[in-house]
Amino acid sequence: MEDVERLILQELREIKEELRILNSKIDNFAGYFEVSEEELQELISELEDAKKNGVRLEEILHEL
Repeated sequence: MEDVERLILQELREIKEELRILNSKIDNFAGYFEVSEEELQELISELEDAKKNGVRLEEILHEL
């Protein structure tokens, strides 16, 4: 059971780091486009779902 918990925590850490990186990229592009808080939340949700389904972050960002 501890192994499963450890794996889940590791996945959550990876998601958190990817979101931190994404937020940094969004901050860097803030002057190029306007995005609502709702749209950002939708994107974050899509990224979390993609991670759960084994889709690579690069594939999601490429689609944007």
